[in-house]
Amino acid sequence: MTPERMMRIIVDECDEVKEDKNVVEFTFRGVQLVLVYDVNADRMRIISVVCDVENLKPGELQKAMEANFHSALDARYAISNDTVWAAFIHPLEEMTERLLRSAIRQVAMAKVTFGEEYSSGELYFGG
Repeated sequence: MTPERMMRIIVDECDEVKEDKNVVEFTFRGVQLVLVYDVNADRMRIISVVCDVENLKPGELQKAMEANFHSALDARYAISNDTVWAAFIHPLEEMTERLLRSAIRQVAMAKVTFGEEYSSGELYFGG
């Protein structure tokens, strides 16, 4: 997968697309997402802010970690810089168009279902 191909897919799939070097901000079904990629490291990630860690309600972190095992699937909940994120991280070389489109949907769903279903909206695996 090349940056140019990712951009074509994002422009096709999303709204309000803004590109600045290796960072692309965009909206998918009303959800703000960011794509960050590094060709030299062969990595990409799609992320979306869920909330500040200080605003977590009791039990939410536990439920998010359980969802990472059962219902978030390819998208995951993560914490960085005192922020809870919905994130999808993958090598660029193995990325496909189908997987990129799925990743966009999954990160958006993981964000909007945080605090309730904690789901990427795709499948539910076990548990």
